[in-house]
Amino acid sequence: MKRTVIWVLYILMGVQIAFGFAYFVSNFGITQQFRENLDFFLPMEAVCLIQLTLAAVSNWYVLGELGFRENRYMRGYVCAFLLTVPWLLQMHMARLVWSMAFSVFLWLSGLILQTIREGISGKRTLLLFVAYLLYGIICPDGVYLGGFLLLFLFSQKKQVGARAGFRFGAAAFLTACIIFTANWGLNNTFPEARTIYRENNLGVTAVSRLVWPNFGKNYFFWDDDVKAVLSEERAVWISWRVDLVGEEFYPLLEENYGKKEATKLCLEMGLRCLKDRTRETISEIGRDLKDYFLLPYTIERNLKGEGSSLTAWNYGRMREHTPVLVKYYYRYGTFELPVLLLGSFLLWAFQISEQIGMFLRRNAVGKEAKRELLRPGEGKEASVRKKMLFYVLILYTVWYAARSNVPIDYKLTLPILFIWYLASAAGLLYGTAGNQCGKSVLPADGGNEERK
Repeated sequence: MKRTVIWVLYILMGVQIAFGFAYFVSNFGITQQFRENLDFFLPMEAVCLIQLTLAAVSNWYVLGELGFRENRYMRGYVCAFLLTVPWLLQMHMARLVWSMAFSVFLWLSGLILQTIREGISGKRTLLLFVAYLLYGIICPDGVYLGGFLLLFLFSQKKQVGARAGFRFGAAAFLTACIIFTANWGLNNTFPEARTIYRENNLGVTAVSRLVWPNFGKNYFFWDDDVKAVLSEERAVWISWRVDLVGEEFYPLLEENYGKKEATKLCLEMGLRCLKDRTRETISEIGRDLKDYFLLPYTIERNLKGEGSSLTAWNYGRMREHTPVLVKYYYRYGTFELPVLLLGSFLLWAFQISEQIGMFLRRNAVGKEAKRELLRPGEGKEASVRKKMLFYVLILYTVWYAARSNVPIDYKLTLPILFIWYLASAAGLLYGTAGNQCGKSVLPADGGNEERK
């Protein structure tokens, strides 16, 4: 039964890899028409190869730190599987920042796990902050999200140490300052190319998350300073597009009253709406938290026309050249995930069953083997890996649900998709751990050697 489940997982993953290869071959060099496409000087073919190479290397590296270090063939197979997840491969073959940002995220995550496993060192610390610097510049929210990722490493006090912890914190603060300065310079030098790198401040977040889409309905409750620069008709227009809060409304307040006063007025608007529409606002935030956390299933619902998102727009860009192939590629991507998750759960259950059976035979093994039988294949390393993956899942869910009321856009949340599909393939680890455990823990003579 166990072997059958393992083969089913391999076959299902192989079908997706075949879909991904077909999409790569038929769409290689094709530019997807996104509004925020970057104007690279390189041809699209070179962009695809560079982004796919970086994604493959970063996937290979982080998988090694996530428990796939021993079996190189399995590691390569899972790497190919994760590269060909439809929504991830779409970004790797698009002229956007998200593929590069995702690759740097994987590199940073792998460095954090390696530091926890092997301890902190000067070289590794340098690499950590180089990765953080790149993530902060490439990803629009990278300076904040990368900082929270480093905070997870900082929370592992035994690995960092008290004295090194102070230097680590100071280096992180200095790197964040460099990122803010670099982003400010780049945003002013290339304003059109970096339109998505808008400033994230509490004022814009408060209005976007708490006020919109009731911007026009609450117009007569706003402060006189707000109504002095914004007509009711314009307020109603902004109610139709949440992106206008950051692109038009906040810059208008900042131009007239300065940054500090503009942020204060926005916060007052947000608090007023939260007070007047507490239940409605909490319900909206709760819905977004659920949708981001269960992102693969949210995408499936969006494809059926349910919910508010940019999934249909992204899907339209992907299917322009090969509509039939992408249609079934998308459908298969949503179909396979629950099946793979069920298979991985069964393999985990088989492993637990084997552990219990072996533990019941504890009188036949030595003292050291008993300790291993309690949690074969587990330990501090595996525990930290699971904690970090869950931490990342919660971090990206809360961040994007709280920062704005913008319709869900899976381009921004590739790490969430990565974790779900990684979890669906994790059963392969459980499938091999049990066999290795049975061979390595039980002595050939049934434990008689220790009793002698």
